[in-house]
Amino acid sequence: MLFCTLGIFCSSCEEGENGLDGIDGIDGVNGSDGENGVGFDELSKFGAITLNLEGTRPDGVPFTKTDVFKFIGVEDIDFENTVFTDPDTSLLEFDTVRFLSTPDEEFQGSEVEVFAEVTNPGEQNQEILIFIGITDYAIIGDDLSFFRFDDSFETDDTGVSNVSITNFNFNNETNAFTISFSFDVDAANNSTGNDLSVSGEVDVIVFEDIEDIGSN
Repeated sequence: MLFCTLGIFCSSCEEGENGLDGIDGIDGVNGSDGENGVGFDELSKFGAITLNLEGTRPDGVPFTKTDVFKFIGVEDIDFENTVFTDPDTSLLEFDTVRFLSTPDEEFQGSEVEVFAEVTNPGEQNQEILIFIGITDYAIIGDDLSFFRFDDSFETDDTGVSNVSITNFNFNNETNAFTISFSFDVDAANNSTGNDLSVSGEVDVIVFEDIEDIGSN
């Protein structure tokens, strides 16, 4: 009798209806953007030197390497980005140095220097001599092998050929200086021990020394 009663009771039970879904909460307000981090804008705002190397590594593997050197050195900012003018001899001298990734020679040795001497600028008899110095430049291959490139060249050096210097311009009001260059260096006259092609572009703002200005 007890079991029958329980059976009847259970069979008469019905499930209740599901409760209503809760309401999603309101998204919070986005926070304000933070200030930009401190970078090296002050030391990269005066332009850059682009360098391209193409050749063969000392172990016989071909390579190409392009980088933009954009930082002026912290200690020598006034010496590494200058123009000297000599109106008496119609001569302009530009000395530009840029570091690859940090503006401190103590921690970042990779640098390129381009020195340009322009005689009779803008005249038909204009002549340009370029010196390029490359220091502590690591060239890393796809095989994760590397070699360190240290070398310097002048466009009138022995072993330098196919020299092309174009796009020279200097605005003496804005001190904007641009120049493009390319040349080949034979195997005996560069540190790879193989033929090398060098090209690049200088696109910078240069400074004038007040003492030099006063003496002109």
